[in-house]
Amino acid sequence: MSYDLYFARRDPGQSWDEALESSGQPRTPDLAAWDTIVAGARDLLGEVRIVAYPPNWELDHEGTGIAVNHWEGGWEMSVPYWTHGEEARRVVGLLYEVASLVERESGFECFDPQLGLPIAEVTDLGSAVPMFDAVADRFGRRGGVEV
Repeated sequence: MSYDLYFARRDPGQSWDEALESSGQPRTPDLAAWDTIVAGARDLLGEVRIVAYPPNWELDHEGTGIAVNHWEGGWEMSVPYWTHGEEARRVVGLLYEVASLVERESGFECFDPQLGLPIAEVTDLGSAVPMFDAVADRFGRRGGVEV
């Protein structure tokens, strides 16, 4: 179970539902954007693991669980619900920073389906924290530790 972010190119007046529906179509991978995103993610997160199996590329950060996927030319991000409270807020902040980098380099817009908003319209990263806390409570864990 993870907190997911989706990316799409929206036409003027196009709804997010329409844009996300059409975003599943295979595209040509953007390896120049990928390379820049990997470098920027390393600057923000530190060491990351890269898995390449063209036409798919994945970036994973062990410490936070943040993953960036460039699959068949599309983009997607996720982070597991491992954290809660202030640590969840910090992880969501990093997730959004990397997502902004993906937006800037890829030309795609990022949508947060949990909040129902594009990330450009999210004004309080803390609004995601209750979702992390609820999942941690449901599974009887806090920060990956049984309670």
